[in-house]
Amino acid sequence: MKVAVVGAGIGGLAASWRLGARHEVTVFERHASPGMAVHGVRIGDGPDAPRVDVPLRVFYPGYYPQLTALYRETGVDTEPVDYSTTFTDPAGRVVFGYRNLRAGPFTLPVPAGRRVLRRRGLRILRDFLRFRRRGLGGTAGRTIGALLEDERYSPEFVRDFLLPAFATICTCTYDNVLTFPADHVVEYLSRGVLLTSVRRARGGADEVVRRLAGRARLRCGVDLRAIRRGEGCVELVVDGATERFDHVVVATQANHALRLLADASATERRTLEAVRYDSVEVVTHTDEALLPPQRADWAPVNLLVSPAHDRPMSTIWMNAVQSALRNAAPVFQTVHPLVEPAASKVLARHRFERSVVDVASRQALYDLAALHRERDRRVWFCGSYARPGIPLLESAVASSDALLAALSR
Repeated sequence: MKVAVVGAGIGGLAASWRLGARHEVTVFERHASPGMAVHGVRIGDGPDAPRVDVPLRVFYPGYYPQLTALYRETGVDTEPVDYSTTFTDPAGRVVFGYRNLRAGPFTLPVPAGRRVLRRRGLRILRDFLRFRRRGLGGTAGRTIGALLEDERYSPEFVRDFLLPAFATICTCTYDNVLTFPADHVVEYLSRGVLLTSVRRARGGADEVVRRLAGRARLRCGVDLRAIRRGEGCVELVVDGATERFDHVVVATQANHALRLLADASATERRTLEAVRYDSVEVVTHTDEALLPPQRADWAPVNLLVSPAHDRPMSTIWMNAVQSALRNAAPVFQTVHPLVEPAASKVLARHRFERSVVDVASRQALYDLAALHRERDRRVWFCGSYARPGIPLLESAVASSDALLAALSR
């Protein structure tokens, strides 16, 4: 069969790899290079200077089993990453923090800093251990906000740790975290995420693209105007011409997919419109002023938590998480800058959209699965929004695997 994949993010690349084993696959990408790697920033001069991914992509094998299997299958080499984290307030005081002690594939998070052992830090630690023990019982149909309130977790644990931690993981607002299904949050913490090493692709997104794109024809910089169903085929209007395929996998954001579908059914429209998006700003820079004032408090991940803002500022010390930068001058990546880095120290600034998980988006997943069961379906959807759980690399790969099973029926 001739199959078109629209979008070269991780979901589209995974779909092209799987489908390319048996079918003729063409990947269409609007950017000049594959979307997964297009925003990377080169640090230093020369073609061999290292690049940092924007945004940084890391994973826990316990929560990312299908991504881990895909990397292993395609030969993507990965390396462990220290993801120790410090939480500070607007005055630069450390509210909470932990360091990861690593032994082989395992890590042990250990509270760090004298301030952590004061009353606020001890309450956070106490409720964190309690939350870790609770399991999935009683989470069905509840938001994490309702669970935290009903079970009387301390304000320090909720405000100073859980909300900023998950707002960082999901790059969303505190209010959006509170609407997450409770089982998603509990499951994330229960699948070994704090006991196994965080990992990243050693060659970054560039290496992932190189490995996954090997079974498809990759066409970048295309102007794809519309997708519409024809007689026994799907038509793509690309660069002013119409091209026909047996099937099309739309591996874009839900809102982008809806704009491309020229003949979206009422059910497709309702399903895709149910997925909301929030804007995320990521700044790559060299300004140390966005880190805790005391160098001893720096961690690979540094969260600034301010009651005056609707989400935390997270600053990743890239030298501590990317081995190729260990001996380079400090480089940082800040998500949602509450404090602006000096203009002269900004290397790049990007804006992204991230899907929001709530009751409506969860229902959309059931509707999407029903669409994929329709007889004679030729248009398919995948992406981080298209599987249950936190919308990360894993859900994008899982969605591509699920649509492959549906398409192969």
